[in-house]
Amino acid sequence: MILGIVVVFVFLLIVGAPIALCLAMGAVVPMTLFSDISAVAIMQRFFTSIDSASLMAVPFFIIAGGLLSEGGVSKRLVDFASSLVGWMPGGLAIVTFVASAFFGAICGSASATCAAIGAIVLPELLKRGYPLEFSLATIASGGFLGIIIPPSIPMIIYAQATNVSVDSLFMAGFIPGIMLTLAMSVYAFIFGKKNKLPTQKFELKQVWVSFKNAIWALIMPFIILGGIYGGIFTATEAGAVSCAYGFIAGMFIYKELNLKMAVKILKSSVVTCSMIMLIIAAANGFALLLTRENIPQMVTSNLLSIAGGNVVIFYIMVTLLLLFVGTFMETIPAIMILAPIFYMALSSLGISPIVFGIVMIVNLAIGVITPPLGLDLYVAAGVGKVSVSKVINKHLLIYGICSFLVLLLLMIFPQLSLFLPSLL
Repeated sequence: MILGIVVVFVFLLIVGAPIALCLAMGAVVPMTLFSDISAVAIMQRFFTSIDSASLMAVPFFIIAGGLLSEGGVSKRLVDFASSLVGWMPGGLAIVTFVASAFFGAICGSASATCAAIGAIVLPELLKRGYPLEFSLATIASGGFLGIIIPPSIPMIIYAQATNVSVDSLFMAGFIPGIMLTLAMSVYAFIFGKKNKLPTQKFELKQVWVSFKNAIWALIMPFIILGGIYGGIFTATEAGAVSCAYGFIAGMFIYKELNLKMAVKILKSSVVTCSMIMLIIAAANGFALLLTRENIPQMVTSNLLSIAGGNVVIFYIMVTLLLLFVGTFMETIPAIMILAPIFYMALSSLGISPIVFGIVMIVNLAIGVITPPLGLDLYVAAGVGKVSVSKVINKHLLIYGICSFLVLLLLMIFPQLSLFLPSLL
């Protein structure tokens, strides 16, 4: 049956079938042909896998991201970030990273962050003489901060797949997110200084004005995350609060949102969420078949055998695999398939599942800017209305190297991820 799983899954992947169909058929076809398991059992697994309260946070944060993007929040975050760091060499590129980090602390999505911030900063980057290729690489790289800075949709999915605390994962993501922002900003600073790109004058008055305009956007992460860590509401309830807050801010405070736009955002969010839930359901059906064939145990045993109890070798193998998988598979199905398999090996190696969750998500985040199928590459190309080949350039490679260096630090020093959860 293992050969049947591989053949069906790989064939559908090669012919370009949606990943949800690849996973679903990779489970259904081998089970139907080579086992006596009823198809009803697979359908039941599809349903029960998405019948989860914690997964309700996903549609809430997707809707919130749309409301905040269209409601004027992203523009004010960019203005505030510009007033803070726009005076530095390469300042507008650094603004892109800072604003992406701020927006990521609201929506939890890489593609939404890339689109929302990119649409605002790209015209200004080009206007100030920043090269197109550098600008697009910056926007694509800044976008993946949206799934590292909490709240993060992939963190919710990882928690669902491994039964790890969502709150602890959220807390663990702060320091890595800041490190990634700083690492990529260093290259932007060096590039701006070397090419003598124009900067803006630092004015304390402008900082204050932009801060006042952005105050309602800036306090939202504190309300959401403070509510979670203060025990006021759960991560799922936080998603609902973020929706309500985004609607009120866009409609009544910034007054850039109307009911017609809100309905359009809801329709778009339903489509996006349906795709995610279908992937999760199909991945769980696929996981059921893998489990019945003892494939996770076989993979875990082989990994431990090759690693020989050495954490470094284990991380090297996992990193190479995840970087490869991230080039052709989206983050959510990759987590659903691989996280439970790797999770089985963590206790034997003394690796915290929280640390590994952050390492895995950062690995896959780098994948969203890795050719040929990195999602943020296509989002950035869409923002710039150019071919994706314009986004794939040496600047993107350097941003990827900066991110990989941070990833190495996270693996070498696990306390970077564990420090804040330990306080919680």
